[in-house]
Amino acid sequence: MRSEIRNYATHIFRYVIGACAFAMLAAIVMYAYLGTFSRYLSDDYCEAVRFENSSPVAAVIERYTAENWPRATMRYSNLLFIGFSELMGKNNMPITITSMVLLWVANLVWCVYEIRKALKIDWVGQMDIFFGSTLGFFSLLQAPNLFQTIYWRSAMMTHFAPLVFGSFLFAFLVKQMRLVESQSVSQSINLIIFFAAFIIAGFSEPPTTTMLAALPLLMIVVWILGKPSSKQKQLTLLAWAFAGVFLGLMAMILSPASTSMAQEKTLNIVEILGNSFLYSFLFMIDSLRTLPLPFFISALIPLMLIWLYHQVGTSTLPREKKRSILLLMIVIPFLVWLLIAAGFSPSVYGQGFPVERMRFLARTLMIAAFMVEGILFGLLLKDLQFKPNREIGRWAVLVLFASLAIVYPLRTLFNINKFNVPEYRARAELWDLREAYILRYAGFGESDLIVPGFPGVYQIKELDSDPNHWVNKCAAQYYGVNSIRSVTVPDENMLEYLNE
Repeated sequence: MRSEIRNYATHIFRYVIGACAFAMLAAIVMYAYLGTFSRYLSDDYCEAVRFENSSPVAAVIERYTAENWPRATMRYSNLLFIGFSELMGKNNMPITITSMVLLWVANLVWCVYEIRKALKIDWVGQMDIFFGSTLGFFSLLQAPNLFQTIYWRSAMMTHFAPLVFGSFLFAFLVKQMRLVESQSVSQSINLIIFFAAFIIAGFSEPPTTTMLAALPLLMIVVWILGKPSSKQKQLTLLAWAFAGVFLGLMAMILSPASTSMAQEKTLNIVEILGNSFLYSFLFMIDSLRTLPLPFFISALIPLMLIWLYHQVGTSTLPREKKRSILLLMIVIPFLVWLLIAAGFSPSVYGQGFPVERMRFLARTLMIAAFMVEGILFGLLLKDLQFKPNREIGRWAVLVLFASLAIVYPLRTLFNINKFNVPEYRARAELWDLREAYILRYAGFGESDLIVPGFPGVYQIKELDSDPNHWVNKCAAQYYGVNSIRSVTVPDENMLEYLNE
């Protein structure tokens, strides 16, 4: 009888986990759907122009070697993938951004799966999907500036794309490190890891310096805890990844524009490190102060899930020493502080406190840390029983878990659909009408165009009233006209103006 009850509870648990994972994925799909309304803004025009008569690789080489614009020239991978995006044609912007959001979540799920396999944890597959999608959902929900980070392609390729491909590389690395326990590593795998790390390092400096700090830490963990039979091979894989990232950083540092900038600035390592740790600490405190509820829920949900799984699972999680778990729980905040400081250091050197879109990686690291803390706390409490009735206690926790893990993302989905989708759609429709207007009059032979001006969106520059503004120059070149300038048109007359 007890066995039948346990099997019934296990089936219910699996259905609940599946429903929770579905809710998280539904919210993420809505975030991805917002990407279908993305259009060219600011730098996007300039970057698109580069590929009119040039291949992606040729454009990267030309910008890297010929121009003196440090913010752009040193980063080679973002322009490379923008070039590949342009090859998709007219709808490249919506396709690229939507695909990147979905790909990132898929990679996060793969990361969870590989980590679980490496740690030899046997749980239901729905939990891999749930943990990966939960990290993705809370990261998007708490993004410091979601629009600039995700829906503006120029910034997305710099600050979000490295997370997308970096999570893929991490999952691939963990898989290869797991497989070397039973087989040798081919040189082709090492070269793939090296090349992938080099490409990922070229998107921007913050993820690169974060990886340079994370990989040695992983090497130390493998050196201390790895099996003697596979330790050397695992360290070799990590060394190839570190070499690729380091070479990528050197490629950015030694670019002509970076060299010129370095000659103008004084390099004070002590000051940079001190401010990096100070800014990262202030960022962490401010994040907890401004977003206490999402952080608390991101830890509470994994805690309840691990406890529930131990209560109803057909197999138990590994029995860990409480002292080791407590030690890990104490160490994790300091590791996250170190990684965030490493990511902040390029901004500290170049400009000061990182701008919002540069903080997305730091916020994601904090959320991941809270989730891991919740998992570890759940392991500590896994034998806790509610008295006097254990079954009622289990059902109460299950209901609370399902309520948070289903209602919270669905509430976000509803709010996005109610508030964000109409705003994003209206802006995209006006942008499409204005582009049709530009192309129509350019087709009539007009070379100096006057178009309706839109207000800047989320601190991103729109077309200016000055035709000599750099955004206007790039837009004019993109549309093949001599000049473009914007004028103010009342909202009630906008459609009539654009349909002339």
